[in-house]
Amino acid sequence: MQNDLLVNDNEGILEITFNRPERKNAISRNMFEELLGILEKNIYKSNLKALFLSGSGDAFSAGGDVKDMAANTENISLQEKTQNLRRIMEISKIIYNSPVPTVAVINGVAAGAGFALSLACDFRISTELGKFTTAFSKVGFSGDFGVSFFLSKIVGTSKAKELLFFSDVIDAKNAFQLGIINYLIESNNQQEFINEIKNKFKKLAPIAIKYIKKNIINFDTGNFEKYLEDEALYQMICSETEDHKNAVKAFVNKEKMKFQGK
Repeated sequence: MQNDLLVNDNEGILEITFNRPERKNAISRNMFEELLGILEKNIYKSNLKALFLSGSGDAFSAGGDVKDMAANTENISLQEKTQNLRRIMEISKIIYNSPVPTVAVINGVAAGAGFALSLACDFRISTELGKFTTAFSKVGFSGDFGVSFFLSKIVGTSKAKELLFFSDVIDAKNAFQLGIINYLIESNNQQEFINEIKNKFKKLAPIAIKYIKKNIINFDTGNFEKYLEDEALYQMICSETEDHKNAVKAFVNKEKMKFQGK
């Protein structure tokens, strides 16, 4: 039986692959539940360096499985439906707040919830084959998994409204120009580029990266006083780590530094 999610942990790089290529990696309810469990189990492991999300075949993910939704005949209240959705939407929160860098690798369509999950990541890498659409309005939905939040942050509210209202498909070149993707690469160079990025992540200082991410998230709150207080605290926490002290010595002695996360 085919596994709908493939998981690989190699030297601290956690790779999760949507694996329903025959359905453009549409995500079923069970897949959302499984993905949430995988993230809750792994994202705070001390040896984790980065998280990579990708899709099998010629798609990242077409989003939530509409056929799965249509087949769902549960007779439950609006409150229960909302609670159930909110629980699996924790996936986006975990990815966004992750202490390690998160990357979506896109080689085809990223639509609906699939698009939203890619936006929750710190970085998006796409080949020239990438295609992006919010898709929600096409089926009478307003959006979930943080799509409006992430899209507004990346492209601004006016452009976000355009993309959300009309659900137009944009190609990789336009997505790159809008800042939706960080790296636009040729498909025949994809694996080589990803390996380079993975090696970069392995060399980063884990504690410093965790607090850099916290600083950026705090910036989004708009409370500058609280931001400065936290930024000062995080900087001093980093100053007491072995990684920082050893890195200073390595810099002075012109030696290579290997961070240990201590």
